[in-house]
Parts: sequence; C-alpha cells; structure tokens
Amino acid sequence: MAQAPGAPEPAGGEGSDRPANSIARRSVLQWTGGVLGASSLGIPTGTAGAFAKPRAEPVSMAMHIHSSFSEGAASMDAHLYQASRLGVDVIWWTDHDFRASAFGYRSAVGFDAEHEAEGPWDLSWQPVERGPIGAVGHEFVAWPHSPDEAGGALRIEVTGQDSSAWSSYLMQAMAENSLYSTSYSDTALLLDVRPEQLGLDAQILVEVVSSYRPATAGRPAGQYRLQYRIGSSRIGHHLEEDGLVGVINVPAGPPDQWQRVRMDLRADHATLWPDTFAGDASLKKLLIGARARNSATARVVVDRLRFLRARRNSADALQLQREAMEVYRERYPTVTQFGAAEVSLVMHLNAFGGDQTRLDYDMRYAVKDSSVAAQRAMVDFLHGHRAVVGINHPLSSSGGARNLARRLVTTRGVGADVIEIGTTPDVSTLERVFDIAARNAVFLTANGSTDDHNGENWLGSGRRWLTSVWSPSRRQVDLCHALKAGRAWFYDPLHWRGAFDLLVDGTTKMGGVHFTAKHHVPLDVTARHLPADSSLELVVGRCDRPGVTRLTAAVTRTAVPRSRMARGHWTTDITRGHGVYVRVMVRSSTGHVIGFSNPVWVLPRYLDGRIDVPSARR
Repeated sequence: MAQAPGAPEPAGGEGSDRPANSIARRSVLQWTGGVLGASSLGIPTGTAGAFAKPRAEPVSMAMHIHSSFSEGAASMDAHLYQASRLGVDVIWWTDHDFRASAFGYRSAVGFDAEHEAEGPWDLSWQPVERGPIGAVGHEFVAWPHSPDEAGGALRIEVTGQDSSAWSSYLMQAMAENSLYSTSYSDTALLLDVRPEQLGLDAQILVEVVSSYRPATAGRPAGQYRLQYRIGSSRIGHHLEEDGLVGVINVPAGPPDQWQRVRMDLRADHATLWPDTFAGDASLKKLLIGARARNSATARVVVDRLRFLRARRNSADALQLQREAMEVYRERYPTVTQFGAAEVSLVMHLNAFGGDQTRLDYDMRYAVKDSSVAAQRAMVDFLHGHRAVVGINHPLSSSGGARNLARRLVTTRGVGADVIEIGTTPDVSTLERVFDIAARNAVFLTANGSTDDHNGENWLGSGRRWLTSVWSPSRRQVDLCHALKAGRAWFYDPLHWRGAFDLLVDGTTKMGGVHFTAKHHVPLDVTARHLPADSSLELVVGRCDRPGVTRLTAAVTRTAVPRSRMARGHWTTDITRGHGVYVRVMVRSSTGHVIGFSNPVWVLPRYLDGRIDVPSARR
C-alpha cells in the first residue's frame, strides 16, 4: 500500500527516520574503481623544537564528493576542475550507491493524475512558466490516452502573446527522493505525444536539465540543458543561450494522432557538445510542455513516459563511472581519482578502498533503514571486504549530539574507522561528540568534507573542508592505511593549507596510541604555514573511559601564538595521569576553526592489552 507522501526518509538526504527495512545479502557485486585541573592533564610548558624530515608527505583529498551519478547538478568535470584549480591531490567519488545503479528508480510514468505513487514514493507535476505568458493551462484527462497504456493522460495548452517572444508552459516532474535523477550516460526517454494544435509558432517541448560544467570551448560555465522541440520548422541539432542549451529538432506527426518520440540523451549530448564527455551528465530535472508566440496556440496530449536504462546492477553503473574516470585522467592528470561509494540505504557510510565489493539490497523500494543494527551490519560487511568505512554527517538521524555520543560510546563507533567532524562551518558540536568518544578510547579518525553535489565553487560559502593524510604515495592502499592509522587532519582551504603532525615521546605519531610507564612525556607539534593572524590551540583531554555515566568532554585548552612556533614546530610536556589524548587546531583571527588534527593517545602501560587498539594505531 502506498504511504503518505513524505513519510519515508529520503535515502540520499537527511530527513526524519522511518521504520526499519530488511537489508540482506542477496549478491555481491564488483565495485570500482571520546572541568579538569592542571594537575590532571598537565598545563603545557612549550618551547620550540625540531622534527626530523618525514618519510611521508601530505596528500590532500576531497573525501565526500557527488557527481552526475548522484541526484545533484554536479559533473565529474566540474569537480575535477575545482580540484585542479586548488591543487587537490585526490578525489574519492562517493556517489550514492543506489542512485548510481538507479536501484528503486522510476522507470515509467502514466500521467493518470496530479500525483502518481510508486510504492512509498510520490511523483507530481509542477507548472513552470517562461516568457511573456498569455493563456495557459493543463488537465489530466481520461481520453484521449495512448493506445498502448490504460489510464489517463495529460493535456497542456499555451497561447502566445502578440509578440515574437516565446511563451512556454511546462510541467516539471517532481519525484520524491529525486528518484529519476542520476546519470543519463545509458538512458533514453520514450514519450507518447498527440499534437492537437501546432504550427510554425507552436511547438511541443521536452527539456532535460543536466549537469553543471566549467567554461570550455568558448562557452561559459553553467548548467547544460537538452531541449527537444517537436514540431519545429528546423532540422537537426543546434546550440542556443551561449551554447548551454542544446536543441534537438523533432518532426511532429499528423494532428490528433499518437506519435512515439525516442530521446537518446547521451547520443544527442555528444552531437551537441563533442568537446565534453557525454557519459558524465545528469538527468537532474525533466520538464514536458509546449511553447507558442505571435498569438498562436500549442495544445498537446502526452502519455506513457518511459526511462530506458541499460544498467541492471551496480557493476554496470560502476563500469559507466570507470569510463568517465579514464577520460578525465587525461584531461586532469594532476588529480588522482578513486571510485568509492556513499552507502545510503542505512545511516550513511562512505566506503573507501578494500577489494571493492558491496552488498546488493534485497528490497523492492529505495527506503532507508535508519536503525543502528543495519548500520553496524553494513560496517561489518564492508570491513569483511577490507574497506575503510566512514560515518557520514553523523548528526543526521542521530536524535541529537548527546544521543550520537552515547551511540559512539556504546557501539565503539559502530565499528567504523572514520567519522566526519568537519561537516559545517562551525565544528563545535561534533568536536564535543568526538572528544567524548576519544575520552572513552573510541578510536575514530576525524575528517572533513563538503558533501558537494553542485561542483560550482569549492571556495564558496558554507562547507569547504578538505582532508589531508601523511602518506608515502597516492596509492589507494597507502591512503587507506593512513586513514585507519589516524594520520589525517582536515582544514578550510580558503584560510589555511598547511600540515599538522604530533609526536609523543619521540615514537608515537598523530593517530597512534602510546602506552608508557612515564608520568610525563614530551610532545612535539608540527603546524606548517600558519596564517600570520592565526593561533594554534592545544587540546588535552582526559581518557578515563567513564562510559555513558558521564557523556561530557573533559579537556583543557592552551592557546599558542604563532610567534612561539619555530619554523612550524613547538614542543611541550604532557602529564599522562590515568590517560590522556592530545590534538591541535588552528583558529583564525576571528576564532573560527580552520584546521583540526587527529589525536594521539597517551595511556598507562598497564592498560596495554586491556583496551582494544586497532593495529594501524600501534
């Protein structure tokens, strides 16, 4: 039975929870690509120090990026242009797994009514007017309808003004959870149309709003559109509106007779814009209607819309993405690309590396299971295939920061390796959650991301976080090891593009866990290229592992002026107590966090073997 519109949680978004759906292993598909006194924590007494030259180098990464294979307007081309412009080394393509494969997506629309449900998801039609509108209207009719489909159809009518300017009246398909928006790299559309009144100044329109692309071949940056004009007096293909609108002219059949129109989106894109890669383009929006001018009237009945997608499973989708990656390796040789995925029918997880296999969903509709059990099961599955697993936008579906902290403590971070802490410009809420987890010896690597679905400007307002790791190479295995080891920091590239590292007792680096009998240990801090008006903040937190009885952070903070740094280095002593962790941040002159390191833990030796420490952190 269809549920009320809006009841299910959008699988690719951050809406309200929905009762759990079963997620079972049906098949495995190849996938490419935790207020303290000074005596407890130790007030640092800092002096300048020196580090040996590292054997690894910083590798900058965009870790949560959506392309034309998700529901947004971005193209891979647009993101790669931004990465190249900013000197970013690596992009992980984390498109929503079910969107890339079009799992649970619309394959047909019958035009039977204003709302057309498919399982729990609704599709409706929203009028869009363009130009100097005269008389317009639409109605859902019982007759005429396509001879190949029972039910109703949609009649659309527009009369132009006494002007050479076109009056357009279109109906935009509004699919809940964007369940037709994904790459059109393998997609054709079929639509039955019945012209009732057309002419030289009256045409049928079908428009696909596609992906945003950078400026190229004399065209400005912008969002591309395919526009099919049925009944146009012109023939063939041509460009309009500075080259961003590609027009495909289609002859109209006789009046009052049904005509089936096939629209091969990728092929038409390739004809119109041969300098771009047609396999990297989104069916972001679909509009159907008519236009008229010079007092003419266009009237048409439409029915039986079909989405013909060649992909049948995740392997097919990933092959399509792999083709685009190969093309762009030549166009953007300085940016290394890796296929990844945002696993989105549980509370969202990113999966990086491993043997690149994943679970297929054993359900009919794309409805998210927001239970902790489903998320943990997915983490276990991905770990079984050696993936590094990250918790995405962790406050979503969490019930608030306190509940999230409780979940991380009681489930040991649901078994994941990475957690997004840089998700909004203000990191303070997730910083507290991260400190509560670190206090309880929950070893997660903090990263920052943009979750960018647009690709227009990585330095624009809002989320700008990038993540860097210390790695000997850009090989996937090295980057994944660095993430698991906590050898990472995130930063706002508009304000700082330096590097962090920590070294405890001359042996244990940032991300590691140091067991020692010493009560005081030296800490060497590396913070390269601090802005002139910035300051370093040392955060020392108690790691006394209180569990859920005290869901609070217990930290002291010490501001270190840039003037106290010697060539990007600073040294202090840390008091171990019953266990501490140490991390650093960079704050701008306005107090905003612009850089965030991962911690290093310093624990009593007698705890070695009593606390489960990931091997990469030893």
